[in-house]
Formats: sequence, C-alpha cells, structure tokens
Amino acid sequence: MKNKIHIIEVENNEKESLKKILKNINDKKITYIKNKSYKTAEILETIDIVGPAIILNSSGSSGKPKKCIHSLENLNSSAKASGIWLEKQGFKLQNCLIFNTLPLNHISGLMPIFRSKIWSCEHINISPKLIKKTRELLVFTNEIKKENQHLITSLVPTQLKRLLSEKDGINWLKIFDLIWIGGESISSETSHKCRLEKINLAPCYGSTETAAMVTSLKPKEFLEGIDNVGEILCDINLRISKKGLIQIKSERIGIELLEASKTKNFKDKNGWWESSDLGEIQELNDSSYLKFIRRIDNAFNSGGEIVFPEVIKLRLSKFISNEKIPIENLKISNIPNKEWGNKIEINIYFKKQTSKTDIEYSLKILKNFSKNWPKHERPEAWIIGKNQSNYIKKSNFIFEK
Repeated sequence: MKNKIHIIEVENNEKESLKKILKNINDKKITYIKNKSYKTAEILETIDIVGPAIILNSSGSSGKPKKCIHSLENLNSSAKASGIWLEKQGFKLQNCLIFNTLPLNHISGLMPIFRSKIWSCEHINISPKLIKKTRELLVFTNEIKKENQHLITSLVPTQLKRLLSEKDGINWLKIFDLIWIGGESISSETSHKCRLEKINLAPCYGSTETAAMVTSLKPKEFLEGIDNVGEILCDINLRISKKGLIQIKSERIGIELLEASKTKNFKDKNGWWESSDLGEIQELNDSSYLKFIRRIDNAFNSGGEIVFPEVIKLRLSKFISNEKIPIENLKISNIPNKEWGNKIEINIYFKKQTSKTDIEYSLKILKNFSKNWPKHERPEAWIIGKNQSNYIKKSNFIFEK
C-alpha cells in the first residue's frame, strides 16, 4: 500500500516546524524534513512503507547525498542506547534538560525529541540568533536551570569554536554536564582550550544512517586527554574493513529512499552498513573505542555538514549550460577556514577570447546563483584562471597568482 510523503521545510529548529513534526508523528504520517535552502527537482509523493516514519538527507555514505528513512523504532532505539550510556555514568535521565542548538533536518537536531520522550525529561530549542548572543544565552540558561538538573547539549565544531571565542560563551559551555560534539574531528587547539577550561566535552561518532551516535567518549576521559570518539554503544557492533572503513551492524540502521519512491537497504546481506570514513579500533579500559581518521572520498566537512564537490560541480555545470555562460572548465576544492573548518573554493576557466564585459557579467550571475545555497555550500572564493585574471580587479573575487 502506497502512503503519502508529507514534506516539512525547516530553516533551523523553529517552534512552528517542531509542532508540525510532532503532529505528523502523532498522526502516523511519513515526513520528509528538509532544509528550505535545498532545492530539489524530484517530487516525492508516495512510498510503500507504513508510517510514522522520518526521511532525512544524509551524507554518511560515500559518493553523494542520500535520503534516509527511519521508523520511530529506530529513533527510539537510538535514544535508549544513549540513555543507557548516560545512566552508567550516574546520570538520572528524568533529571536531564536537553538543549537543542541544531536544525531539525539534522539527525542530531531531531534526536532531542525522541531522547526527551524516552528519558522522560525536558528539552528546549535554542535559536541560531540566541546562541550567537552569548551574554543573553548565559543569563537565560542560568535562569531556567533547576537544582540537580543535568544539562546536556550537542554541538558541531563551528558552534563550539564561536562559543570558545567569547568569555560568556566559555562560561555557558562550562554549565553543561555533557556536550556531545560531532560533525568532524575537532582540532588539537580546540581540544586543548576545552581541557584548559574544564569543559565537559564528549566527542562522538555517528551518522544519519545509524540514527545518530554509535560511539561516545566520556567527558572525564576527554578531560584526561584521551583522543578518540569513544566507546561503542550497547546496541552497536562495529568493525574495521580490510580497506580501513568503519562498518556498523545494528537494528537501527535506516533504509535508502531512491528515485521514483523506491527503497534500498543500506545494509549488506549480512547486516553490515559501510561508512565512507576511515577509522581504527583502540582497546582502552577493557572496552573498545573508535578512532576516527578521515573520509575516504573527496567530500569534506564544513560547519558540521558534509559538502560533496561533485554535487556542487554538477549543479554549477547545469546552470552554466542553461545560462550559456562562456566557461569551459571549473574545479571545486576546499580551503581551510578557522570558523567552519573548511569552505568551498571554485576555480573557473572562461573560454578563450571571452570579453571583459562578458566575464564581469558572468561573475555577477554566478555569485547571485550561489547566494541562496545552504551556508556550508556557499563559495568562500571564486578563483579566475590566470589568462583572464588581468581583466577583472574586484574585491569580490580572488584570482590565481
């Protein structure tokens, strides 16, 4: 039986979108939660699964972004596993207060809904505006915190770096009993500062396909100087393939939504899902811990989100063809960025004999086209090939030397 897919477009973690998601869950609907910035030509109408279920865009698998379907059982199982992990450290789940700072179309921004339900505790959403106003954020948090409450949150490295750059941001971080940090490996500089300030960081590893984290390091272990993404959670089997890739077996791995509303299992015939990440297993304190190394493909992390250069190139190439822009080649790469970790750099090569006027006009069109992309996909720089760089001398663009 075909069931309708209901699309909810979100900007971040706004209350209105949260209410719509909760209503759809209660009404046992299948809901595709997507960021408003993502433009898609495909039309998702029906699917041959029973609701309620959640569909999210994923970047955990290699190659290109994929759509991942999770049943509520998967999401509840993930919440139970992280709850068991917390209880072993002495947390009373019903006394937890979860702060959600992440967008609802992100698996870590969605999980507080299910964790608060399974743990029988409260959760609140912190808007992007408030988290940037660190003084207001600190006052607000101190006002609502109750005695004997465990404050918990999840951040991506970009948010952590911003907060560490301000005194009030540091003081806000120090309030928390546990801060899960995912999205990428944090720098040694960031780790050192967090340890110096005694911030209860808990580096973790997971993906949309696995319904969030599958490993987590205890804050105590982080502060002691252990440098990995933690021990394997109770409902997870984890191994490293011959190629060095992280492979996971669990009942909570989702299924892939293909074009024309067809589905495909992420797991192989033996129940293992293979990530696009290289890692190694370390034995510590009589437990198995995961060390994240890097991605195996050319995708890279920008502000806690994965950027696929081939997807950006395809999008640009189609636009260039449709608009008849005189560009013969382009190259997508990443450049280090202190706040975001990495940002996109685009090298463009115009056809020979392209006039100065045409180059200037083309650059304006390209910049206008990219300004509405998701923030992590917006180019930091457009680099013009050597043969045309003498034509244009505007500060908006960077040129090859």
